[in-house]
Amino acid sequence: MAREEADEVKQRSNNNDQTTNGRQLSLADRMQQLQVGAASPHDTTMRCFHGFDPHSVEDICFQYVNTFSDAYEREAAKDGDANLSSCLTAAKNATTDRFADVWNDSAKMEIVISYFLSEGTQYILEGNYDSARGCTVFARYLEQCTAVELKQTQALVNWGKICEANIPLDIHTLVKFFRRRIPCRCLDKKYEQVKGFKKLGHCYNPECSIPLGKVERGKTFYCSRCRCITYCSRECQKADWTTHKRECDECVARIAKFEAKKQS
Repeated sequence: MAREEADEVKQRSNNNDQTTNGRQLSLADRMQQLQVGAASPHDTTMRCFHGFDPHSVEDICFQYVNTFSDAYEREAAKDGDANLSSCLTAAKNATTDRFADVWNDSAKMEIVISYFLSEGTQYILEGNYDSARGCTVFARYLEQCTAVELKQTQALVNWGKICEANIPLDIHTLVKFFRRRIPCRCLDKKYEQVKGFKKLGHCYNPECSIPLGKVERGKTFYCSRCRCITYCSRECQKADWTTHKRECDECVARIAKFEAKKQS
């Protein structure tokens, strides 16, 4: 099993909610707003859906989004040492049996992912970057699960990429993440504004002397064996090897098995 993110994750409901007129709008409320907007094609104030089609939302997908996000938030709020992987695992466990139709159908999963991409894009346009980062975590995790379990295009979930989304992402990387995944041009202007910002990476040595392990992306490098986690220096990689070795061995074995199966 991949090593869980060392930093504490305190993603409260404000990461996925928006406040309007003093009332918090949950993911459920926002999805309902999208559905209402789609039913009013003559409403000129209707915002772009950024690739998400409200007409395609089946009730099961609607319920899945809320159950998944609620389970994540409950786990995050449980205690101070809740971490990213335990929160996402709790969300998956809460939806695996009840929403097997979604987990086993790549088309339905793509609808769910497109919803989080749409919401994340809108949050960026509203200047709510913390909530956008929350949507990044969900979208990236579900993309990884889909690639491994349904499309079988990769051997294992890359927890490094998922944890990276929770550093939190720098504004350049955050905007780029959504801009590359939506079909509209709604983030083009924002991207031009932030593309000069430095992209930050993460050193996975928990004892790294750099605050929060945040380092300029160009100065990081992947573990050459598993290609799943990054470090800021050889010294940090050596210092973390005792902890990372078991995970690294498991990842390498799974990747080798996956590649052998592809070639057979």
